[in-house]
Amino acid sequence: MPVVTVRVPVADTSDILTDHQIAGAARVGESGGGGGGCDIARALQQVLRRDPLVRAAVMDAGRLGKAIMLWNGDWVQTGGQDGKGLSAVREAIMWEVAFSPEACRNEPMHGLVLLSLADGTTRFAIGSGNWRWSELLFARGTRLAR
Repeated sequence: MPVVTVRVPVADTSDILTDHQIAGAARVGESGGGGGGCDIARALQQVLRRDPLVRAAVMDAGRLGKAIMLWNGDWVQTGGQDGKGLSAVREAIMWEVAFSPEACRNEPMHGLVLLSLADGTTRFAIGSGNWRWSELLFARGTRLAR
């Protein structure tokens, strides 16, 4: 009798942050930068918390209650999603950043910034090394129409 091998797909969790990564991330209100009225992280968190498409995208991806790496120099593919950065989340972020004042978009940032949904357990990480918010607009494969 022939042996049948069944391959069970393994869930891709490479976008989920470890406790160590979370511990080193800045939270909204402590993201550094030059101040001067710029707090894109806070604005992004508010947008993400009130957008029902964001919550739906997180639920559909099975990431509710998890800490997710969204952007680390490029938008990160989440689990079995077709696009990068959970498209509804990525688009909400890109539009908010695009319409922020230029000085805020060009604010120097360092390391991870952690944004959370209203549930407090679902979090999104953005950043890696030294970066600027404007880089989220021009990451590989994504670009807002001008």
